[in-house]
Amino acid sequence: MAFLLLLAAWLPLFDGKSLTGWRHEGPRPSFHTSNSELRTSGRASAGNWIHTSAEYENFRLRFDYKLTQWAEAAVLLRAARSERPQHTGVTLVLAHDYHRDLNAQTRRWITGALMDAVEPKTLLPASYDQWHKVEIDLRGTALKASIDGTVVQDLDLSSVPGLGHRLRRGVIGFPDMGYGYALRNLELDDLGAPTKFVELTTIAGWGRRGNSGEWRAHDGVIEGMNGDSILYAPPVFQDFKLSAVVRTHDRVNSGIFLRGQPEGPNRGFEVQIYSPVDGVFQTGSVYGLRRSSLESDLEGRWFLLQIRVHGPRCTVWVDGRQTADFDQLPPALQAPGRIGLQIHSPDTRVEFRDLRIHEL
Repeated sequence: MAFLLLLAAWLPLFDGKSLTGWRHEGPRPSFHTSNSELRTSGRASAGNWIHTSAEYENFRLRFDYKLTQWAEAAVLLRAARSERPQHTGVTLVLAHDYHRDLNAQTRRWITGALMDAVEPKTLLPASYDQWHKVEIDLRGTALKASIDGTVVQDLDLSSVPGLGHRLRRGVIGFPDMGYGYALRNLELDDLGAPTKFVELTTIAGWGRRGNSGEWRAHDGVIEGMNGDSILYAPPVFQDFKLSAVVRTHDRVNSGIFLRGQPEGPNRGFEVQIYSPVDGVFQTGSVYGLRRSSLESDLEGRWFLLQIRVHGPRCTVWVDGRQTADFDQLPPALQAPGRIGLQIHSPDTRVEFRDLRIHEL
């Protein structure tokens, strides 16, 4: 009986005929179905990928993949719905591996590696135009992955610098990385999502500081435009982790205020959203306190912004990369407060989606 129940836990992610249950991200969709396979042409390249409609936290996943010559691919686990998802959750690399320079840095980008973080436990032979089977078990911070029965990862993610802050829940996806590849037999055993967080999808009941600017919520997106105001969500937090997928337009000056109030002298402190990379405090800065190290112009692209606030410390990541860390917040900014979204310029617009807070 136990064996039968175990078999029943596996459910198909792909019906072999359509993209039902999957969504494209990016301006040039390049995934399609053919002969019971999910394929990408590789012609759309960066910023274009496909992912499950549902999000997952703890799960077992298995599938087959086949690369064309010179192809590079990956499976994205717990990824954000952004335009560079490889560094938002956990990414297992699937590549042709005909590179000859296998130094320590390169090995973090070959088959079985956790992209730019951990090299594989075993180096697999280079190949293309062959089917390979991937099996992944991800529970909390424990990850085990094998390819064709060979274990390539078996570790605690929290022990790896650069991975401990990654999202604990997200979509499962596959990126277009410039060459074609095919997938089949995608199956999932969903083991549940125990992490609790507050998700902000509506602006009903929010407090406002400043009268100019327009705010609206639609289709899971909170949008601010054309003016100067801060909109504060009702919940009060002191120590927390916040994540949001953000998109800016027309060189907007925006930000997220933390531990603030819509009335009185305490606005809180701000993590800046401002796309010119040569600005004094560009996107990812703790405004007025620590300048961001970001060197990419993210204008018009969905990107993941993560913030961790604990006591006197605020740490910020953009698309998985740490951009600022400040640990000397004054006592006045350590008290519990509300989270506010800012618009701070005319004729501009900013969008927030998947805005979530996990209290520490």
